[in-house]
Amino acid sequence: MGLGLTVARGIVEAHHGTLSVHDRDGGGATFRVDIPRADGSAEELP
Repeated sequence: MGLGLTVARGIVEAHHGTLSVHDRDGGGATFRVDIPRADGSAEELP
């Protein structure tokens, strides 16, 4: 993890969101960013 991920996490958390990293089968990683909507509703996008 470099400085870029630290900066990204700070931005996401400043918007009351979360940033997570998960290992992928076969190598690599998946990064997920969840930021709440301004109106408080939740919608899962593909």
